[in-house]
Amino acid sequence: MLVLSLGAWWFTNQSEPILKDLSIHARLLVSLPLFLVAERLLDRSGRRAVARLFEDDFVPPALEDRARAIVGSAERWRDSPLIETVLLLVAIASGVASLLGILPAAGMVHGVVDSRASVAHIWYALVCLPVFQFVFWRSLFHWGLWVRVLGGFSRLPLRLLPMHADRRGGIGFLKQPSINYGAVLLLALGSTLCAGWGTKILLYGSGLDDFKPLFYAFVLIATLIAFAPLLTFVPQLFAARREGRRAYGGLVTDYVRALQERWIGGPARKDLLGSPDFQSLADLGTSYSENVENMQVLLFSLRDIVSLFIVALIPAIPVLLLEQSVSDVVKRLLHVFVGV
Repeated sequence: MLVLSLGAWWFTNQSEPILKDLSIHARLLVSLPLFLVAERLLDRSGRRAVARLFEDDFVPPALEDRARAIVGSAERWRDSPLIETVLLLVAIASGVASLLGILPAAGMVHGVVDSRASVAHIWYALVCLPVFQFVFWRSLFHWGLWVRVLGGFSRLPLRLLPMHADRRGGIGFLKQPSINYGAVLLLALGSTLCAGWGTKILLYGSGLDDFKPLFYAFVLIATLIAFAPLLTFVPQLFAARREGRRAYGGLVTDYVRALQERWIGGPARKDLLGSPDFQSLADLGTSYSENVENMQVLLFSLRDIVSLFIVALIPAIPVLLLEQSVSDVVKRLLHVFVGV
């Protein structure tokens, strides 16, 4: 597209308007590669998470065939040539729509509103934009398949461990694909959005305040997309915590009662020094209070949400620098993150 634009400028002495749109360059040079990275991360981390469910015996043996059928169905949909053909046709249609003026020339996210018919514009509309759209929609489709896998496993009676140190029944690792994919997706989409907003600030005199509501809405929606599927495990985690408190609470009670009968007022008190009984009681009490009592019903934490918010802020920093000095931007970021 750049070569065609330079050639047209050489012969006609007219510049290509859409090249002034920073969202185009961010879309093709930043977001497009990041979508491919997000897709690969989701595939790898999703495979590892599913493998751990089987390897660590969270899936009951009687339900292994059903669980493998859930994974197999998702893999068949992922590898379906029909689905990719449909996504490709949708991507081409969006490019044609932008060429005909039905959509903005740069796509739904844009900075420059004017354009003209040119070889570079035709190339962008029929090649560059469809490739971007295809990879983007395929990435979201793969995310939808992972959500389907999570939903399938959430309906299985998993063998959760209330005493597990992750305080999430042992399946806290299921959040990792969501965090990996959500972070890269936020960075990719945020780069295109902020580049478009930066173009409007530079060329049309828009202000940062015009985009704040859109930015917060974007971060909120992306965070919901990343973490909402994990909420399907809340009923199982809640039930496991309730059962764990009952079962392990009874275990602690029985141990304390047996220890009291043995040591308090009994003949064994002369052997008190060096006895491991009280150390075992301390270990049991610590495990119960730290893990069972504090078991969470959410697979993700506030720290995970803040991490995604920080990633979302990265593409916004250059936009902030268009209206504020570096020192002002640093002060604002420090105020957001550490309150100073």
